[in-house]
Amino acid sequence: MNTRAVWVVALLAACGGSSKKPEPEPAPVVTPEVATTPSAAPGKPAPPAPKSLFDRLGGLPAITLVVEEFVTRSTTDERIKERFFNTDATNLKKLLVEFVCLATGGPCTYTGRSMEDSHAGMDLVDEEFTALVEDLVAGLDKYKVPEKEKGEILGALGPLKPTMVVSADKLHPIDDAKLAAVTKLAGTVKDKAAADLLAKAVIAGKRGQQSYAEQLFTRAEMITGPKTVASVAATFRTGAPARIAGTPKALPDAGAQPKVVGSSDSDSPAAKPLAASLKGTLTIDGKAPSGFGVIMMWPANGKYAKRTPKQRVIEQRGKEFAPHVMAVPVGSTVAFPNYDAIYHNVFSLSNPKSFDLGMYKSGESRDVKVDKPGIVRVGCNLHASMAAYLIVVDAPAYVATEPDGSFSFASLAPGKYKVQAWNERSGEPLDTTVEIKAGANQTTLDLKAGGQAISNDKFNNTREVKK
Repeated sequence: MNTRAVWVVALLAACGGSSKKPEPEPAPVVTPEVATTPSAAPGKPAPPAPKSLFDRLGGLPAITLVVEEFVTRSTTDERIKERFFNTDATNLKKLLVEFVCLATGGPCTYTGRSMEDSHAGMDLVDEEFTALVEDLVAGLDKYKVPEKEKGEILGALGPLKPTMVVSADKLHPIDDAKLAAVTKLAGTVKDKAAADLLAKAVIAGKRGQQSYAEQLFTRAEMITGPKTVASVAATFRTGAPARIAGTPKALPDAGAQPKVVGSSDSDSPAAKPLAASLKGTLTIDGKAPSGFGVIMMWPANGKYAKRTPKQRVIEQRGKEFAPHVMAVPVGSTVAFPNYDAIYHNVFSLSNPKSFDLGMYKSGESRDVKVDKPGIVRVGCNLHASMAAYLIVVDAPAYVATEPDGSFSFASLAPGKYKVQAWNERSGEPLDTTVEIKAGANQTTLDLKAGGQAISNDKFNNTREVKK
C-alpha cells in the first residue's frame, strides 16, 4: 500500500473511540511543493529535492490538528458517534498521529494495530464509510489543506473501501416486525439517551449489523434497567449463547496473570511424591509449537481420585485475556474480571460450556462454572482479536506446556497411562498411551497442525482476524 493510502487508512481506522473537542487552534501553514527540473543547468546548483507529503502537510503540528479535528467531528457525528463509545480517546489520537506521521514520511514509529484488525467484526456499511470520509474532508478543509495534497489523500479512498465495508452477504437483518416493536417501546422510554440508543439499534438491525445492534441495545438496557426493555430483548439476543445475567461483582486487581496456568502437581500437591516422574516435549509436525497446550493423563486401569474444583481467574487487560491458556478440573469456577478502561463482552460458543457474560466495565467481573470436560474457546464480542482457551479436565494428572512445548509431571505412580495432548495451533487432540516406570521418564508427543483462530462473534457470524 502506498503512503497516500496508508494515511487515509490511519484516519479511517479510528472507529471505536470518544473525544473531547479541542480548543481552537490557528490553521497550520502548509508549505507548497517545491518545483524541480530534471537536471541543473551547467554551472548552477542542483535543484532542491521534492518535499515529502509530511513536510507539505505542515509536519507534526499540522497533522496533529487535522487528526484532532477528524476525531472530534467523527465522535459527534450522529451517524457514527456510537461507534466510538468504547475507545480510549487519548490513545486513539496518539496512534493516529503516529500512523499519519510515519506514513507520510515523518520521523515517527506506529505502535497500533492494522486496519484489518481494527475493523474486524465491526460490520461497517456504506453509510458509515461515507460519514467518515465526509468528516475527514471537513477536517482537511478547516485547515485549508491545498487541493493537491487533499487529492492525494482522497484519491486512495476508492481502493480501500472494500477492505473496510462488509459485503452484503455477511449481514444478518433482523425481522422488521420485531424491530417495529422496539421503535414503539423507544417512544415510551423517558431517558433520551436510552431512547436514542434503541432507535440506533433498530437502524443497525435493519441493516443487518446484528452484533452492533445488540451492543446498542445493551447500552440502552444499562440506562433503563433490564425490566424496562425486557419485552424486546430477544429481538437482539436470539442466536447468542445463554446470557449470564445479574449485577457484575467487584474483583480487586491482584496483578497481571501469567500467559498459561494449570498443573495437577501445583493444584493438588501430593503429601509425598510418588515413585515416578515424566518430562516431555510437545511438537507440531515435528517442530516446536508457536502456541500453548495441555497434556492430560489417566491411569489405564481407570482407578484414580477426582481432582477438587478450583477458583480461578482469566482477566481482561490491555485488550488481551490472561491466562491465554488455562487448565482447570471439572466443576471449577472461573472469574472474568475486566481491568481495562473500556467495556468487554466475554463469550463462548463451545459445546462443553457456552455462555454470554454481556458487557461490563473496568473493575467488574462475572463468573462461569465449568461442569463438563473439554475445550472452551473464549472470545470478546467487542474485540475480535481477543482469545483464550479454558481446558476443563477430568484427568487426575494434567499440566499446561511451557512456551517451547516442554512439560513435566513431578509425581506419578508407575504404570500404563492414556494420554491426550492438545495445542492451540494443532488440529484434533492426540490420543496415545505411555508406560511410566519408576524413576525419571522421557517422552515426545507430536501433533498435527490445524488449529483455528477464534474468529466468530457470539452469534456465530464470521469476522476475519489477521494472525
